[in-house]
Amino acid sequence: MKTRKWYVLACSLALFLAILSCGISYNVGPQATAPVAPGTMVGETITALAAQAITATDTLTPVSPPTNTSTSSVIATAKSPVVINDTLCWLGPGPGYVVSSSILTGTNVVLLGKGSIPGWWIVNDPIYHDPCWIYQQDLQIDPNYDLSNLQTFYPPSTPTPTLIPTLTPTIVPTLIPTLIPTLIPTSVFTPVPTS
Repeated sequence: MKTRKWYVLACSLALFLAILSCGISYNVGPQATAPVAPGTMVGETITALAAQAITATDTLTPVSPPTNTSTSSVIATAKSPVVINDTLCWLGPGPGYVVSSSILTGTNVVLLGKGSIPGWWIVNDPIYHDPCWIYQQDLQIDPNYDLSNLQTFYPPSTPTPTLIPTLTPTIVPTLIPTLIPTLIPTSVFTPVPTS
């Protein structure tokens, strides 16, 4: 039982010392007027902590906020290009090529280059992350965007269509003559004379 009381007392003292060392102030009500006996472990610890707290506050000097010494020139940063119309993005310039994906209005895209054919830009497809071609009128590019370092893309060759042979149906003539005699009656009508 005594061990438990000492354990609770030691934990309480450790918590108290931790609070003092953090410098957090708490409103604990009226202060105790009973002095701590000098020469005890508690008294020496409190004295040492108080000396550290006084030294720490004495050495801290307030730091003034930094002053703005730069000139008031504003450097404009370019915004990412944005798609302004729902559009398709092709693997080459236009409907003669395979569609890579569709891009919705308001989507920011990464501009990879310009097409060798005027009116086309190459962007990073936001879905598949491959280069694809987009119409110039479907893309809004910030005037501050640096276009000088963009690569020029040349359209890939269009695939040549492969002809698929088609079969034409033919009627087998040997089947028809065998069916005709069975469909036509073999008896002949002879009229009877009337008197």
